[in-house]
Amino acid sequence: MSQPETPDLPEAVLAAYRLFGLEGGEDLNTVKAAFRERIKAVHPDTGGSDPEAVKKLQLMMKAYEVLQMYAPRELELVLTPEEARKGGLRTVQLEDKAAMVRLTPFAKSGMIFVPVGETRWRLRVLVREPIVDGGQEEGPEERARREEKARQLAELEARRRAEEDAGLLKAFCDAFTKSPPGAALTKWLRKGAA
Repeated sequence: MSQPETPDLPEAVLAAYRLFGLEGGEDLNTVKAAFRERIKAVHPDTGGSDPEAVKKLQLMMKAYEVLQMYAPRELELVLTPEEARKGGLRTVQLEDKAAMVRLTPFAKSGMIFVPVGETRWRLRVLVREPIVDGGQEEGPEERARREEKARQLAELEARRRAEEDAGLLKAFCDAFTKSPPGAALTKWLRKGAA
């Protein structure tokens, strides 16, 4: 099952494919590329305002609208070698909905699968080895430098907190240990009366 069976397309859809020089059944990305290439020749900005070119432009626009509805969409399905070897059912996300796809055992890169009940979609398999962290192991010198830097940062943070706490404590003491001027005057008057 390396290529999906092309469903019988209505004649209007096949005519739209042929207008862009395609055989029929190509995916939407291929249709977009062919449309961009062909539209340049008849577009009024590049081809002038020839009435025949304008009619051809309108015909291409209508054909493109038809193919946007009927052309299959293609997604890349990345598998590990183990997943490709096993095959089986797999859930995939197709734009706004989930679908199931049945993978044959020993799937290879480039194979195309059609999700169950979703004939407008094609999944192109890409078998890829998992990425392995190729970083070097940390040596004793690097570890010592990292630990020293962490110790320095912790010491700076502790010093900043101590200074902040000392400032808060000083403000608290200043606010509650100093008497207001009225209290100092009352205290002085009491001493004098005694």
